[in-house]
Amino acid sequence: MPDRLVLLGSKGGPALRPGGPWPSSSLLEIGGRAIVVDCGLGVTRGLVDAGVSLKALDLIFITHLHSDHVLELGPLIHTAWTAGLATPVSLFGPPGTGHYWRRFCQAMEFDIEIRIVDEGRPDIRELVSVEEFGEGHVVEQRGLKV
Repeated sequence: MPDRLVLLGSKGGPALRPGGPWPSSSLLEIGGRAIVVDCGLGVTRGLVDAGVSLKALDLIFITHLHSDHVLELGPLIHTAWTAGLATPVSLFGPPGTGHYWRRFCQAMEFDIEIRIVDEGRPDIRELVSVEEFGEGHVVEQRGLKV
């Protein structure tokens, strides 16, 4: 896959207007990896439209916790999981990201539990690792340094 940056949403603020852009989210394909940066409303559809297999989701960065950057974070991961995601996802975000993820899973607990039992899915709560960061070095892995 060639390196590319796809702006999936470029609008600041959560309000939507007819024919306007979607809230913040980007896809960075670099070094053979598909990296999602921010998960504003519409990110899941944008990734699918960009030709990204949701089952291949593995690395997400959240810049800050305003709703226009995280509103579809949980739903993106959950939708990928229902589409067959069975490999680990690394989620990097500011302090509070882990709290968001735990509360999302708590809200979806019935659905998660029933899909594990009825569909044999791996536990989504164990697939996602959350690392909270501050200023400076965030991560270095497989040739990627943030």
